Amino acid sequence: MGSPVGGLTILLTCLVAAGCAGLGPTAQSERQEIIDRIVASSVKVTIEQDGRRVASGSGVVIASQPAAHGRDPRTFVLTAAHVLEGWEGAQLFVRCPGAQAGPGKFPASIKYRTPSGSPDLALLEVRGITLPAARYVAEEEVRLGEEILIVGYPWGKRLGMFGGIVSQVPMNIGEDGSVGEGADQTLVVDASSSKGVSGGGVFQAASGTLVGIVEGYQTASIAVKDRSQTYSMKIPMPGETFVVPLVRIREFLAGVDLTVASHTQETGRDPSPK
Repeated sequence: MGSPVGGLTILLTCLVAAGCAGLGPTAQSERQEIIDRIVASSVKVTIEQDGRRVASGSGVVIASQPAAHGRDPRTFVLTAAHVLEGWEGAQLFVRCPGAQAGPGKFPASIKYRTPSGSPDLALLEVRGITLPAARYVAEEEVRLGEEILIVGYPWGKRLGMFGGIVSQVPMNIGEDGSVGEGADQTLVVDASSSKGVSGGGVFQAASGTLVGIVEGYQTASIAVKDRSQTYSMKIPMPGETFVVPLVRIREFLAGVDLTVASHTQETGRDPSPK
């Protein structure tokens, strides 16, 4: 007669193997579809002077308009406003990772940004291409501990994806999910971030829907001393990435008519909220 323990071990092994075989490929396929969709709506924002890149950030596609009535196709990108500060007169470009975009760069223009810098958002218009827009979360509220993915371009070089959870949320949230007036609405996630990722999208890992835009990250100063002098370096603090939540993004976009924004160069009209 066989050992009961041995039989139980074999049974559990078979069940685990069957579960992995049945769920693995499907789960992996669905996850890859989500990642591909997230990446397709993510762009790199670069600032150039005299043909040389002087600064960079990240962005998320929120809308596109195909070519029509003799008008070029165009795409609207959301990014962090502080990425653009201090570069008046410089050229602005967007690079896209998708196969349909190719290796080239596309000229962009600033259509609207808040003069006060709060929220830290700017809307860009990119002509000559249409790109898939990110999907928004169905509800405003994002739960503490929810798994998220960040897509951006650290140091303006490579396309990066960073995983983590929502680690801090505002305390004074009402029963309907609304945040009190004047409250700090910033979310905090524990995913890593670095220079160049500001403006990148923060997405729900389970659905690939947009929950916010990277505003910045906490840094710590470290002194490095050599024989002649002392240098100060700033490095990102783990678990301290700040996010402009979707509720603020919707407020920012509420008064911006994308159709009007796409005609600003022809009509000279200001698309900013009235």
